[in-house]
Amino acid sequence: MLYDIIKVIQESETTGLLKGNDDVELAGFSGTKLLGTLQRLVKLFSTQGNTCYLEIGVFQGLTLCLSSLACPNFPCYGIDNFAFFDPEKKNLSIVQERIEKLDLNNTHLINQDYEDALENLRIYIGEKKIGVYFIDGPHDYRSQLMCLQLALPYLHEQAVIIVDDSNYRHVRQANRDFLVTHPEYKLIFEAYTPCHPQNMTSEQEQQARKGWWNGVNIIVRDLEQKLSPMYPPTERSRELYENEHIIHSSKFAELAPNTIELITKLEHLNLFGFFKQLGLIKYRLIKNDNYNRAKYYHLNTYSDILPEQRYNDPK
Repeated sequence: MLYDIIKVIQESETTGLLKGNDDVELAGFSGTKLLGTLQRLVKLFSTQGNTCYLEIGVFQGLTLCLSSLACPNFPCYGIDNFAFFDPEKKNLSIVQERIEKLDLNNTHLINQDYEDALENLRIYIGEKKIGVYFIDGPHDYRSQLMCLQLALPYLHEQAVIIVDDSNYRHVRQANRDFLVTHPEYKLIFEAYTPCHPQNMTSEQEQQARKGWWNGVNIIVRDLEQKLSPMYPPTERSRELYENEHIIHSSKFAELAPNTIELITKLEHLNLFGFFKQLGLIKYRLIKNDNYNRAKYYHLNTYSDILPEQRYNDPK
């Protein structure tokens, strides 16, 4: 199977998409090499029996629909609560319309937060095992690691995990930490782009759309230990995670994104934007009850919800 997986990636690098649909425009953020890999992996696992495809982070359905098209009889599931990147609240209906237009009877949406869905996944997929697992959900370190950990009981014995947006260092760190603590899983392929697509030149973006978009890590279950350990590049720096602790032990943790935006405006000498952001921070300080809830400015800002002590009594 490992050689088959490598062959799938190599074919996708050479020819891109396996199958598309000319009648329905499928917009989204991805590269054709990544899409082609997902499609070929779905076809590969369709011969295994009682397996399925699962993805975290559906957005407008590009990867879910194209993966489903590759093998119409192979069950494909997508988890998303459509809470992010959807200011007009249209993404769910866009995905549903695409599924209907493409007549994808093998495609199933799980409209939930990824943690709730993964903790109760058996309800949705029954006794099926996940052969192809595509992770493109929240990209914070904890969410990335939990997407990997929570899926473990449901993964096929030869499962392939495709982690999108691996250009982010915290995504790579979560992948590395998972690989170190689960040696039966190995990194079989990695590819990166020069920067995030938002920072690319038009020529770079064109290349990213033909390639791996914002980086990818592909992980396989290697029960026979045929692969040597290989890890994505990470920085051995505690500062990144100490900063996270400093932020979350502050009364004003929720204002961290606004503060970063404030500094960005100042760096670019955007004084109008700077004072506008400053006003927004002041407004949130006055209106948000979370700040009133905190008793202290830093460290354990409030502990009212914590029990003094408790035991877990054996039954």
